[in-house]
Amino acid sequence: MIFKRKITLKNPLNNGFFLLALWSFALALLTQWLGRTLSINQIQHQLDHHLPADQIQQAGFLQDLSISAYYTLLILLVSWLPSRWRIVEILQSLFVITQGLLITVDIHLLQTWSSRFNQLAINMMQFPGATLQSMSVQQKIAAISLLLGLIVVSWLLTVGLKQLRNNPSVSQKPTLWLLLPVILLAVMARGGVKKIPLNTGAAHFSSDPLQNHLATNPNWNLIALYLQPSLEEKVLRAQMNTGVENFGMQAYMGPDSFPGGLKRMPQIIRKGSNVLFVVLEGINQHWLETQQAMAKNNAYSDMSDIPKQWDARNTAMPNLVKLAQEGMWYKRAYATGDRTDKGLASIFTAWPSQPWQGLLLSPNKWSVVSNQKLPLKFNQAGYSTAFMYGGDPDFANMGSFMKFIGFKQVLCPSQTNETAWGTPDQDMVPFVLKQVQSMKKPFFAAWLTLSSHEPYDVVTEKGLTQAQQLRKSIEYTDKAIGKLVQGLKAANLYDSTVIVFVSDHGKTVGLPVTEDYEQEFFRIPIIITGGPMRDMYRGVSPYLVVSQTDIYATLAEQLLGNTDAVPFSRNMYFANHPGMALSFTEGEAVLAATGFRHRLFLEHFNQATASDSIVLGLQSRIIRTFFSK
Repeated sequence: MIFKRKITLKNPLNNGFFLLALWSFALALLTQWLGRTLSINQIQHQLDHHLPADQIQQAGFLQDLSISAYYTLLILLVSWLPSRWRIVEILQSLFVITQGLLITVDIHLLQTWSSRFNQLAINMMQFPGATLQSMSVQQKIAAISLLLGLIVVSWLLTVGLKQLRNNPSVSQKPTLWLLLPVILLAVMARGGVKKIPLNTGAAHFSSDPLQNHLATNPNWNLIALYLQPSLEEKVLRAQMNTGVENFGMQAYMGPDSFPGGLKRMPQIIRKGSNVLFVVLEGINQHWLETQQAMAKNNAYSDMSDIPKQWDARNTAMPNLVKLAQEGMWYKRAYATGDRTDKGLASIFTAWPSQPWQGLLLSPNKWSVVSNQKLPLKFNQAGYSTAFMYGGDPDFANMGSFMKFIGFKQVLCPSQTNETAWGTPDQDMVPFVLKQVQSMKKPFFAAWLTLSSHEPYDVVTEKGLTQAQQLRKSIEYTDKAIGKLVQGLKAANLYDSTVIVFVSDHGKTVGLPVTEDYEQEFFRIPIIITGGPMRDMYRGVSPYLVVSQTDIYATLAEQLLGNTDAVPFSRNMYFANHPGMALSFTEGEAVLAATGFRHRLFLEHFNQATASDSIVLGLQSRIIRTFFSK
């Protein structure tokens, strides 16, 4: 029997079991510390503020101890088995390699989504090509180099274990001294002797979510992901009674008429006009603002301190700002979610985002928007329709969804190796112009840009931070917008085409860490401009909170005379617009409203205030509708 070993009480430093425990614990703890150090250093390069590295390491130390203790206890357990050294070598190599890969994945997710490995990342694994596209050549080389380096390190550690095993001065018999480290390891694995054991939130020490993400041990993050309630449990938990749902919907949609039953809206856009959407890839509203305003403004609770007259020399998008001043510019507009697929559904079908999964990734749920397809509405009114994209239309089922909602053509140029995602924006302009000129008039067309998507490979300068690379790529896209408008004017299309600029989602890269950081993540530009705009409405910037979903009702009423109520879509020109927007990411919802300061709601809602009830009711209605189809 393997457990009938003779246990002796000798110097522990001459015992192989005791030394193996020290070796394994030191290796695991060092791995956790180095992984977080690497993560902090990589993220620091993309920020314009200093990260408190010591505080972050200190906040995550207990979780590091816990993981190191669990690993060491596992090693000690298998060390009692036959062929134990071979098993220990395999476990050690797997541990080192998996830790390195996990840290690499987390760094990439933190740089792109400002989140750790989560359910969204798992969902996106069905599109592995897109994941590789979002990595720069340098990142791919670094990942391969890291993997090769980890293999070498694993081999060296195996050599070290063999030295320990073959050392004649080291006893390979168990010792009673092992009881001491086993007890200490059990306490550290639990997180101490307190009544409540260690949990994932133990590393959260800051109001900055990024710092909390960095402090959280990646293994504990995986444990938390595994222990999350099932999707069915989440759905049941989120559903409220119909009273709460109706209250939320009534507050969000607002009254449909003035007192006395009047329902009159101004005609701001000339009927019969062409429509061209330019959906901007991941550009927050703050990139249109001046550097001076960004530097001086420490919080966005009051927007009045942002200059009304923009200095084109300091904004990242001078061409778009000029166009915005020739139309209506909503500076307090919000994306409904954090991904392109969610944004496209909101813009063209008024379907809001939801906490866990996007509509495009669930084709069996597309029936929820069967009666609210904006391209189809225009097509039925005699418009020709086309969706254009420089990348792969199969990503996230994008091309199929665009056809489902009424775009008769999904047009993509022949794929080249110019950039990771496809044809860069400036090279797409001639393609877009050629298509809209050849389309039967009036047309309803859309172009999704891509050059401001990581890895920002339209930027040729070296040594830039990620935020600087993003700004350069946005400037590149802005030049494409300038060329697009010049082309429309040269083709005599500008005067007959209303242009809608809207971002699909926001980004954390380059976003100043302010009091309202989460809300600023969702704040995007919505600009309606072009020749068909009435002159008296040009240069107007309403102090009104609106959502991506509101574009549907606004254009349907203005150009088609369609005033049918669409859930979650309100006419932005209607004076009774409630001035409210709802945005979702994994586990949290952000409610923004014109009449009061932005509010942040986390996963654990309550009905302590009317605002809580609005969020709970809206979330419940969205989820109930989605999962009942």
